[in-house]
Amino acid sequence: MSEIKVLHVHTLPVVSGSGIYTLLAMKGLDKSRYRCELATAPDGPLIDEAVKQGIQCRPVKHLVRRLNLYHDLIALWELFALIKRQKYDIVHTHNAKAGFTGRLAAKLAGVPIIIYTIHGFSFHQYEKFPRKTLFIWLERFAACFSDKLLTVSRPLKEVALQLGIGKPDQYITIYDGIEIDRFSIDFDIQKKRKEFDIKPSDFVVGVVSKLWKGKGHREILEAAKEVITKAPNVKFMFVGEGYLRQDLKALTQRLGLSSHVIFTGFRTDIPEITAIFDIAILASFFEGLGRVLLEAMVLNKPVIATNVGGIVDVVDDGKTGILVPPANSAALAKALLRLLSDSELRVKMGRAGREKIDAKFSAKTMVNRIERVYNELIVRKVLKKR
Repeated sequence: MSEIKVLHVHTLPVVSGSGIYTLLAMKGLDKSRYRCELATAPDGPLIDEAVKQGIQCRPVKHLVRRLNLYHDLIALWELFALIKRQKYDIVHTHNAKAGFTGRLAAKLAGVPIIIYTIHGFSFHQYEKFPRKTLFIWLERFAACFSDKLLTVSRPLKEVALQLGIGKPDQYITIYDGIEIDRFSIDFDIQKKRKEFDIKPSDFVVGVVSKLWKGKGHREILEAAKEVITKAPNVKFMFVGEGYLRQDLKALTQRLGLSSHVIFTGFRTDIPEITAIFDIAILASFFEGLGRVLLEAMVLNKPVIATNVGGIVDVVDDGKTGILVPPANSAALAKALLRLLSDSELRVKMGRAGREKIDAKFSAKTMVNRIERVYNELIVRKVLKKR
């Protein structure tokens, strides 16, 4: 059989949860059968990582995150022209903007197989009604010409069907996966702690997340204010970059937390940094899955997270970590103090989390399931036409 050409369309070239999922899918597929390419906005670390893996990148100059009719129409034309010229067999889209624009371009270009992975919706419970309504209708429209809708967690599928997006037989849940081998090496924890001037007696609470609205950073800082009054030897590490960086640093100063908070900026050594955490935390208001929790759990770290979206598929409350309501700094502080004061509980939860990763959330399992979807659709929609 001839080579199958696959185009993955991702909105921004950032190494986020959806970006890592996309990269793992492209590099994990059988290279003797599939040739994967990446279409995304130009210039970013996701492109750099893809190039390192030998993946052809196709920059889409006008693909931007925010709604912008001018840029969006040009991006649609750019994608249509690319798809028509390269004659892809499969277009696999990610994120809301690339998901809609990429699927519409693929439909107009006559692509045989169109797939959308839902990592999380662009609307949520805090969204303004007109904007939320618009996004729901756009998702409903694009679902009409999608062969499969993949979700990274069960709750995403449930929400989508409740909102009338697609049909039940279009959906398949394929959990995000972790490259377990990448985390299964010995890290020099003491050396990494010294890099950030963390004392041997300090506890480290780690937050790996883009510094964007909706990730709960403010609530974590408010919780930190309460925590250090009872546990002053705690350092809070915020790993990631984003447009809220300066606002969060200013809040840190106002709360008197400057000596307790470390902003690392963007990092590529996430396994090594996560290895120095005593507790990992994710306080999102909405979340498709929460990949950073998986990365902490594979390193035997107990986690604290909000009980939203796909996080409930990842964290077993009271077993692998503690779930709290979103936008609740008091609940975060209570959970942190509970784990900080109980080393046996931290160890127990960390071990249970690692066992769950091995059983359910490996990158190999994720890629195998994606490839199975591709194979089934190829037999049904591509080979019959050749």
